[in-house]
Amino acid sequence: MSEAKLQSEIIKWLKKKGCYVIKHNAGAGVPMGCPDLSFYLEGCYGFIEVTASKTAKYQPLQKETLTKLDDWSWAKRVD
Repeated sequence: MSEAKLQSEIIKWLKKKGCYVIKHNAGAGVPMGCPDLSFYLEGCYGFIEVTASKTAKYQPLQKETLTKLDDWSWAKRVD
């Protein structure tokens, strides 16, 4: 499954669960290493980095950012 298709399926699933979902696109105002998705539900929030495969390499700062965000709340890589 392509990264875009997987990302779309994850967004649909999160929204069905009642989450507010934000898709982050690289560009001005988005920090380097920012995960692809953030989601929010009453009392909790999390972050997801979507990759096309398990062998896909991290972009600069992604691994460090996911570790930091996981310490604060919940952040995972999904392939």
